[in-house]
Amino acid sequence: MQASARHELRCAIATAVALLLILRTDVCVAQQPLETETARLPARHELVVNAAYEFQSSTQGTEHAVPFALEYGLSDRWNLLVEPVFFTAILPRPGARALGVGDLEVTSQFLVVAEGHTLPALAIAAEEKFPTAANRAIGTGRADFTPYLIASKRLGNFEAHVNVGYSFMGRPVGLQVQNTLNLAAAVERHFPHGLDAMAEVLSTSASLSGGEGLVNPNAPELAGAEQVVMVGVRQHYRRNTWWSLAVTYDNTNAVLIRPGLSILLL
Repeated sequence: MQASARHELRCAIATAVALLLILRTDVCVAQQPLETETARLPARHELVVNAAYEFQSSTQGTEHAVPFALEYGLSDRWNLLVEPVFFTAILPRPGARALGVGDLEVTSQFLVVAEGHTLPALAIAAEEKFPTAANRAIGTGRADFTPYLIASKRLGNFEAHVNVGYSFMGRPVGLQVQNTLNLAAAVERHFPHGLDAMAEVLSTSASLSGGEGLVNPNAPELAGAEQVVMVGVRQHYRRNTWWSLAVTYDNTNAVLIRPGLSILLL
């Protein structure tokens, strides 16, 4: 068996084992399917496990990914989030396909101000992207760093979240890359019987100069300005376990479908 085939087999086995561990657990937190970060942190020593499958389709081709996330409460005000991507498949039409592991993101978040009667909960966070993707069609091969601010506020059955972040982008050789401003806003509506509906808007300034939606074939992860809208649902169906489903649409006319499962381990 070739080395690349063995590598892909190991990725598939690791993903399967992770999903089996999740499904055997009796107990998930409710941030999925939001990409917007919230100031709702797990309690001290709680571990949140998230798994999802992403399918994206556009005029350029299709993409598949299996992202995973582990979020641990270091204290009631401080958490650590680790997000590996076990498998990514980029299948352009036309063009060569790219298969492999994605980049690893590690985020630490601290609750600065707890939510009050009028004031929102305020948190700060720092995210480091480690270039674990060996295939340059999947990752840039450079580390990125993003600090950001997070605000969350509950108003009756509604909950709102806002993020402002700034990414210091790693610069691959031969490419003109610029840092990006990242904005996100989300609204959740809580219904009886553990059902939540949500919507969010994400906006990122261009990491490559040259226009909205621009993609460099030598580094597809880098792009022009991006705007994304999402609608989704989340259902609590077991003790501390939720499933979720999201559909997103972006300014390049790409549609992404993301089913997910989350579990809160006590």
